[in-house]
Amino acid sequence: MRRWTWILFGMVVAGGATAAPPDPPADPVAADAIRLIEQGRPGLSVPMLEEVLARRPGDPDLLTYLALALRMEGRRQEAAARYEQALDRDAAHLPALAYQGVLFLQMGDRARAEANFARLVALCPQGCPEREDLRRELAR
Repeated sequence: MRRWTWILFGMVVAGGATAAPPDPPADPVAADAIRLIEQGRPGLSVPMLEEVLARRPGDPDLLTYLALALRMEGRRQEAAARYEQALDRDAAHLPALAYQGVLFLQMGDRARAEANFARLVALCPQGCPEREDLRRELAR
């Protein structure tokens, strides 16, 4: 995924971090679902991502994309569960940490967003896009 695509996409999504999610999986259904998210049609991507997850259960990248789509649809509790699943599989999954932090802010839970930021600081002591994006969201 081109970084500039996600930067532009992040600017369009209200309250969304601009860090690029992981590279899309090679699965063509997942690639189509991700394109739908980029086009601002996340609701259409949800069943597609769930289909791919049935074949690749627990994939943290897919779970992060699904959580992003759910969050964009306003389905915050479902998004929170998917971010948790992604982080259960990979506690150092940078995009999941950043996007989950944004979700926490949207839900009014600044303390948990700051905890995610602290985790990103520990994981990226020299800095990384995910850390910077969540820092910007916290500063708003």
